[in-house]
Amino acid sequence: MADEKSSLLATAPGAAASATSAAADEESAPRRGGLQAWVFDLVEGDIDSWFEYSILALIAVNVLMFICGTIVVGGFSPDGEPPLSAEAAFTLDEKYDTFFEAFELFSVCVFTIEYVLRLWSCTADPKYGSKGPFRGRFAYMTSFFCIVDLLAIAPYWLNVLGVVGEVDFSTAFRIFRLIRLLKAEKYVNAFSLLDDVLAENSTLLIATLYYAVLMLVVCSTALYLTERFNPDNAKYFQSIPDAMFPTTLMLTGEYPLVDFTVAGRWIAAFIAVIAVAFFAVPTGVLGSGFVKAVERAKGLEFSVDTD
Repeated sequence: MADEKSSLLATAPGAAASATSAAADEESAPRRGGLQAWVFDLVEGDIDSWFEYSILALIAVNVLMFICGTIVVGGFSPDGEPPLSAEAAFTLDEKYDTFFEAFELFSVCVFTIEYVLRLWSCTADPKYGSKGPFRGRFAYMTSFFCIVDLLAIAPYWLNVLGVVGEVDFSTAFRIFRLIRLLKAEKYVNAFSLLDDVLAENSTLLIATLYYAVLMLVVCSTALYLTERFNPDNAKYFQSIPDAMFPTTLMLTGEYPLVDFTVAGRWIAAFIAVIAVAFFAVPTGVLGSGFVKAVERAKGLEFSVDTD
């Protein structure tokens, strides 16, 4: 009994010190309760939440309106021919500029509020909160997704404040915010699978790329030698680098040029044959790699009965 009491007395100070240290760590750790944590869970939590899908839908509508806004709706000649210059034409966003500008203002305001809420609440995450309110928010601001969010709204406000002129690509840049969807677990798993396939077949894919570049150089050189004096195609084959663009198109199965010399026709026929392997080999490698990766992921093993 005396030994047990002395043992308890000996260990008590250490236990008390550990408890005190744990309590101090718990107090210094960022708290997950309260309004800040609730806001953080709303704006930065589950990708499958209604809030995230609402933001993604607004981004998609912004991109769609940007695309439709470039449609030329005026400035045509009396016979219906398209405008000869960009200055003579006016687009859908110019015709309905009031609507487009109002929607732009609404979207930027929503995105700005969302960005401010993300920045304010990010310290509720121990990853950033453990660094303190200033360093933690700075670390969050320099993360990839936060930089994309900032670039999507900064040009508009800089233009409103008169710091910079109108930035035409600011709306188009919001398409990159759709990358946020890839944070969803199901997409993360899919890209993890793709990464495994590329890593396992990297040597074969590099060899395929090497032969593809080699064939591109050889075929471009051959067409340069046969077509550079052909009056119908000379402007496309003035040099080997110039010849690489039409040759690349032919390797994809497209033939933008047909008026070849006799030697050029033989080379074009050869390109048509090897173009099949140009894409079939890497496609087959990736397809086979995906099948094996999916089998491993699902824990399935297929065996062939040789009897």
